[in-house]
Amino acid sequence: MKRLALLFLLMAAVPAVRAEAACTGSGQTWSCSAGTTASQVISTLGSAADGAVLTFASGSYSWSSFISFSNSKGVTIICATQGACNVAATGTVLGMNGSLSGMNTKPYRISGFTFNGGGSILLWFYGPGTLTNLRIDHNAFNQTTDTVIMLGENSTVGYIYGVVDHNIVTNSASVALAQLIGGSSDAAPAGTRGTARNMYFEDNTINISTQTNAGLGCIDSWGGAGVVWRHNTTTNCLVTTHGVTHSWGPVNWEVYSNAITTNGGAASGFRDCYRCFHHQGSGEFLMFDNSFTASGGKNSTPLAMTHYRSAAPSVAGYSIAGRCDGTTAGDGNRVGLLGYPCKRQPGRDSAGALQPMYVWMNRWSDTGGLITMAIENPWGAVSPSVADHVKANRDYYNAVSAAPQTSPTAPFNGTSGMGFGTVANRPATCTTGAETGGGVGYYATDQSTLYRCSAANTWTVQYKPYTYPHPLTAGDTTTRPAPPTNVRIIR
Repeated sequence: MKRLALLFLLMAAVPAVRAEAACTGSGQTWSCSAGTTASQVISTLGSAADGAVLTFASGSYSWSSFISFSNSKGVTIICATQGACNVAATGTVLGMNGSLSGMNTKPYRISGFTFNGGGSILLWFYGPGTLTNLRIDHNAFNQTTDTVIMLGENSTVGYIYGVVDHNIVTNSASVALAQLIGGSSDAAPAGTRGTARNMYFEDNTINISTQTNAGLGCIDSWGGAGVVWRHNTTTNCLVTTHGVTHSWGPVNWEVYSNAITTNGGAASGFRDCYRCFHHQGSGEFLMFDNSFTASGGKNSTPLAMTHYRSAAPSVAGYSIAGRCDGTTAGDGNRVGLLGYPCKRQPGRDSAGALQPMYVWMNRWSDTGGLITMAIENPWGAVSPSVADHVKANRDYYNAVSAAPQTSPTAPFNGTSGMGFGTVANRPATCTTGAETGGGVGYYATDQSTLYRCSAANTWTVQYKPYTYPHPLTAGDTTTRPAPPTNVRIIR
């Protein structure tokens, strides 16, 4: 009995063995327990095989180090239960810290986490290469201070394609879901419209209580980026992008089927939806079937386009090149056209070919009233003005009505602007542009196809929206948030 009592005493003196948080597994299959640290994740990535999936258990995590993915090994990190992995984030915690290089087609995915906090950038992918298969989905981002996702950086020429989908951003003050940036390149891609060579943002919800910084939009881009912003719901953040003065601006922007709202929480001066979408001007652009909701009246310019190089550098505040006025090398400098076409200006692809901007089916949510694209000249520039370089029925075509066609001649008759409706009601006659690539437009709603008048009375396919949902979401069985109820289906 004395020996047994002594044994019990010895056992009581030994501390209980505690299971340490860590990732276990091998090859492509790994499981990470709650509390796994950033350093442990980094170690696991070093041991994991290309294409590994790291599945994280429900629970709390605290990450303050940059977990950088390898350029030679694709990886998925995913929460076992969507939204149940709560990450207290300090600084930048996930991405590729300059390691992206060459043509990288490997899959990278971040899915199902709830991130709380973060620094000026939470997730960051960059490097001098092309990444074609990035997905960031079904995450919740709460109270990030500045930018949730940064793709690229100012001194590097790189391109990142994929999809950011079904994320929810909740913030008390202004924050950007994403910024896509890069260095200047005369070899920026052309012809990305309607292709996989864009970064797609779809089915995301951004709720900002108070718009504290109108200059920090839901999204921003420049430096050769291609962006498609579709089926998103935003409150109190402007959808924005820079232009030619920022590394020659993005090469392509498509904006469609979004619900954009500013309410009483918006910054003073923006409650009426002034510049709810604002493009500082570059490259290709299409915008259609978007709903705008304002509070405190409706501004006359909820959709704005401009072009900085129409004004002098000293006036508009840029340094990338001289004014487009007929004297600067690199511009078209056609006789009598004040420098037109300007290098990488709105309505031109990166190779300089005319690619007119088409804008249709954009409306106020309450009245259905038509919203067209306004061309702004905030500097009062003349000879040239912005309107000399970005001209209606040459560089852009606005819809003539908020209503679809009721016949082949009404409300759009094929003479100027553009229309939409069934292909059977497309005008039989149409006006082409003076330059190859121009011409009035018609969107066939029953075919989801934009046609352009490529020659007298001849319609040519100009654009078809890329596959929706994005192909990278195929086979995804993750529980999805309910779709927005205030986005109208194209008729």
